[in-house]
Amino acid sequence: MIGVDGALLFGNAAWREYLPRDTGEPWAWTAVVANDERDRVRREIEHSIAEQTGLEVEFHARCPGAPPRVLSLSLGPFTETGEFSGLFGVVRDVSEARRREQRLAFMAGHDPLTGLANRRAFEEALERASTLSGRDVPSVLVMLDMDHLKRYNDARGHLEGDQALVNLAMMLRSHIRASDLAVRIGGDEFALLLSGASIIEANEIVERLLVSASGEFVAGAREAELGVSGGIAAVERGIEPRVVMDRADAAMYAAKRSGRHSFVTWSQDLGGAGEPERLSDQVRAALADDGISLVFQPVVRLSDGEVAYYESFVRMRDAEGALVPPGEFLPVVARLGLMPRLASRVLELAINALEANPGAAVSVNLSSTEIADARLLDEFAATIESAGLDTARLVLEIAEEALLGDLADGIAWIERLAPLGCRFVLDDFGTGPGVFVLLGIARVDQVKLSRDVIEALTGSVESRKFVRAIRELIESHGKTAVAAFVEADTILADAVEAGFEFGQGYTLHEPVEDLGALIAEMSANGS
Repeated sequence: MIGVDGALLFGNAAWREYLPRDTGEPWAWTAVVANDERDRVRREIEHSIAEQTGLEVEFHARCPGAPPRVLSLSLGPFTETGEFSGLFGVVRDVSEARRREQRLAFMAGHDPLTGLANRRAFEEALERASTLSGRDVPSVLVMLDMDHLKRYNDARGHLEGDQALVNLAMMLRSHIRASDLAVRIGGDEFALLLSGASIIEANEIVERLLVSASGEFVAGAREAELGVSGGIAAVERGIEPRVVMDRADAAMYAAKRSGRHSFVTWSQDLGGAGEPERLSDQVRAALADDGISLVFQPVVRLSDGEVAYYESFVRMRDAEGALVPPGEFLPVVARLGLMPRLASRVLELAINALEANPGAAVSVNLSSTEIADARLLDEFAATIESAGLDTARLVLEIAEEALLGDLADGIAWIERLAPLGCRFVLDDFGTGPGVFVLLGIARVDQVKLSRDVIEALTGSVESRKFVRAIRELIESHGKTAVAAFVEADTILADAVEAGFEFGQGYTLHEPVEDLGALIAEMSANGS
């Protein structure tokens, strides 16, 4: 309770714990407010007293013997004997809520593994840099790709591979200026947006980076030839951001062709595509001429072989009918900006598979690029609503990394499509820091553990206990844990012993193109 002169007339014991010794003088209680906010808080309360109106004001508090807090003060007018006598209200400690909001805001624009800016933040920054280039403010884009990361993962394991990505991120931070932006695009792709830099300055920065990487990074993994290749392109007036990315990509691929662990600056003779033009043409042709297909792999109950659903994986064939590995064509699709078009085609094929196989359930994977596309969400919703099938048979899988990288948009997909009947699966779980945030999303039905977590089943007693604890944590949130990447008989046995109800992987069944035949086979095996 605050009087018309700003003096504290009454405060309960909980409130007084926050205060220094109260002298009873007007505004003495505001000593609890952080110095740089005290004048603002007093002005707002004085205005409320003058107008005899309520208010809500938030401020940082410096409490004796306690860590800093964020307090919310809600006040309304009170009267005595019919006259306005001051303000009365409550104080709430909103510190944890504000910290949670800050964490979510950080995750929305940052990669959960490395802490660098994510693709969404990068694209926004590149748009701004492109605009500024029209005002003669130069910038340079550097696209970076880690050489031989797959080989390194195979030799050392994915946990060490992740650490290599983190090490590279730390080096990027150490070699750029405060005004620059370091980004993890996804997978083993990174970018630097060097604000106000010239091509010469960019070359100097990348040269220092490669020298550092050679000494600290590659030397520890010579058997895998781990390194970094880079491409440099100026952000120029009148050049679209997508073209700048294509140019930097083209230079990066030229660096890879020249022997890797090097960098190239874009020039006209490199062209504009970051991959061989032939593969770009193949991707466009496949999307236009039914060159995209699906293969299906079952998620199986380990006790009796009953199938929960069939996960679909996209495949592409070239003009001669030969399969193009996903690792080759999917990056091209992304660089050409065709991921939404591919996602729409995959959904169409999945719905066709559901219509041809009544009773079966099929899942579709959503990438970070797709969940960031609000127009694609509208298209998915319209397609699903018009399909006229049991939507509980359509399962949508979002990887933990994609969801953490764009949590608000990911939740928008769930909140939009779950009421239509679609089910959601959290895929590749256990790679990032968002365990409790993500498990709290109520409409996720199943959680697939990442390869690294499942492979820990074959490790020490402590690592097996760790995996069991993760399964129990998932189930304590009312969700089903799935042991993915069951690719050896020993892992299957360990998954059963660890209490997993469902599993998926080559040991249980490899992906196949004919869903009808696969359903018949699994039904026969289950019976």
